[in-house]
Amino acid sequence: MSAPRLPPQHGACAPQNAGAPPPDAAAPPGEESAATAMFYRMSAERLRARCLWSGLALALSALVPYEVAYGHGIFVWSVLPELAPAAQVAALAPAIAGLWLLFLGARTARRAGLLVERPTSRAIAVLAAFVAVNVAVWIGRRSSAWDMLPLPDSLVTRPAPFLAVFAFTAAGVVLRFHARTRRGGSALLIASLAAALVFYFWPSRGEIPAQTIARAAVLVATLPDARFQLGYGMVLLFVLGPLAIALLGLAYARSVPRREHPGLAIAAVWAMPGLMLLFVYRAFLSGGWGVEAGTVAFFALLLAAVVAALASAIEVLALGVMVPEAELEPGIGASAGGARPIVAAGAAAASVAALLGALLVLGRPAPKGVDWRLGAPTAEWDRVYGELLPSWERARIARDAHARSGRAQGTGAEAQVLTRARSREMLAVARAQPDGEDVAAALATLAAQVDDLELSGRAFGRLVAEANDAARRAGLGYYLDAAVNLSVSADGATRRFYTTPYRVREVHAYRVGDDRFATLLVEPMTGERRVHLGFSRDQDPFALVLGSEVRSYAERFDQEGATCHAAADGAHAGALARCDAALAKLRERLGSTLERAVLAGTERHELQHQIDGPHLPLSPAVTELLAGFSDEAQDRVSRELSAYIAEMTAGDAPPQLTLVHLFPFGVVARGGAERRVATLVLETLSGKKLRFGAREVDPDTYAQAFEEQVSRGDDELREAARRGYREHFGVDLQEPVRE
Repeated sequence: MSAPRLPPQHGACAPQNAGAPPPDAAAPPGEESAATAMFYRMSAERLRARCLWSGLALALSALVPYEVAYGHGIFVWSVLPELAPAAQVAALAPAIAGLWLLFLGARTARRAGLLVERPTSRAIAVLAAFVAVNVAVWIGRRSSAWDMLPLPDSLVTRPAPFLAVFAFTAAGVVLRFHARTRRGGSALLIASLAAALVFYFWPSRGEIPAQTIARAAVLVATLPDARFQLGYGMVLLFVLGPLAIALLGLAYARSVPRREHPGLAIAAVWAMPGLMLLFVYRAFLSGGWGVEAGTVAFFALLLAAVVAALASAIEVLALGVMVPEAELEPGIGASAGGARPIVAAGAAAASVAALLGALLVLGRPAPKGVDWRLGAPTAEWDRVYGELLPSWERARIARDAHARSGRAQGTGAEAQVLTRARSREMLAVARAQPDGEDVAAALATLAAQVDDLELSGRAFGRLVAEANDAARRAGLGYYLDAAVNLSVSADGATRRFYTTPYRVREVHAYRVGDDRFATLLVEPMTGERRVHLGFSRDQDPFALVLGSEVRSYAERFDQEGATCHAAADGAHAGALARCDAALAKLRERLGSTLERAVLAGTERHELQHQIDGPHLPLSPAVTELLAGFSDEAQDRVSRELSAYIAEMTAGDAPPQLTLVHLFPFGVVARGGAERRVATLVLETLSGKKLRFGAREVDPDTYAQAFEEQVSRGDDELREAARRGYREHFGVDLQEPVRE
């Protein structure tokens, strides 16, 4: 929107830019106040209009795929029941903010707003809405990380500094045009550069983004094909966009634009969405148009909508703060209806604080640790958990498959009858036990509700947890492990629910500082073998150690002539022979205590996962090793690195046992978390680089480093592991105390 034409100043001829007075000319006080008031009205009307179209775009974001998996869109309403309460608020926050902006932009014939009439108060309400969305997303991300289904990357990527660069620049260059607001405009342009520096240099996942960008720039320059260089160059241009806009805006910090709405203000709103649309256009030309390209196109529009609304709100707020209210035109300033700015600011601050408090309460993870006094197992309960429950579940899964495939007749009906019969038999035996009333009631609720095809994974986890809690209260040593398989097909998201029964042999309680933790030593009741010696889930209050797997592992290593790696590998025979020699020494040293040592090391490993939780800081070494990998892959390696280092400090297990366990992954495995951890652990202990290139391990150097470290004493190795933990994670390794 261009500025109104004003008469020439002091009788001079009209300036070359007839749409505005000369930037450095001094206007009479009365005309200057009138121009400022007119500018304020124009900015206020622009804010109201942007509230409408920005609010519409945000509200419609609920109809855009929440996440894209395997070429299919997953919509928010299909996963909402899977999320924790705080994550549910975060998932809906953009759409709720859009409805709020629509409400702020609406007006009637008699009122300038349905609730907020003053433009400055409206600007405060707009800014508060975006602050609330960021608060909700931040807490929702941390909360959902403890649950079965985390929030997608598209929702949790740090948006605040990125958006601030463009909003500050767009508002700042507009404010620089008017004499009364130039200082505020300069401050905003400087703030834009500061936001850009935060965006590029604030550490994210263990590495500052500027390092990642520099690495990408080198990659673009060294790519062999010009087409790849063009593609990656576009990505690099997009990432460098905030810096370019901030630096261009800084050029106006001491100069005055020749137009009220200069081209840079338009570019700050539309340049980045335009770049995003280039990717969409490129996908369209290559025949790749689909749900992913459509989602990117909508997010380009959404980016422009958010920046436009933020820029207008900042612009109006700056005018309201810098210009005395008495100088603003009546009906907009002092005589306007609705809440005064100071009241609006107080209400906005109180609302955001209340939201923050409520989400912190909703987002708190469940306490760790458990009091579980085990009674003696009985044949009847063994039959319930080891025979009847698995039989019911097999029938239920068959019935579920028929129901989802749409075949309701024939064997599907038979499967349904069989499922109910198995359920009745299981519950009858459970109710017949003296201490089985609560357990039977919990199992009956699980059996009744798990048949619902619309049951959410979160609800299923709660039903299984209630059954486990009933068993704990009754002193029964049985545990059901809940698993949810979420798959995507043309028909939408499909959930498959599974339970695995375990007999609980021992419950070990630990304390780390003021926090309680626990591990359960369990045995599978269905003969099912797992790959891992133990496992830990963030949503559970304890870690599990599988006694059967520990025994199997120890028996394999305890055999005469046992090797580190089961499969023959001629290419690495020399390196593996060094590991075999170290294993033979350990076997001779430990003798009959080998199984106990494996158990102690495994328990310390799984306990560390419970201590770390999902918010363990990313090790800088992992960031360097896995540059360009997904966040999920980096997190897994970092968490396994923490757990394996902690395992080396276990008092009842020699640290050499961990090195022997990890060694084959470093030379035989082609990928996976254990291969990365094996390399990083030996590099940390030896202080040597064992790789050539980015990730390839030199087998001879790796084996030599292993031989040097495995020959060190127990206490020396444990202390080296503690130093390594501090090097990777910046804090001392906490020692759990057995209660």
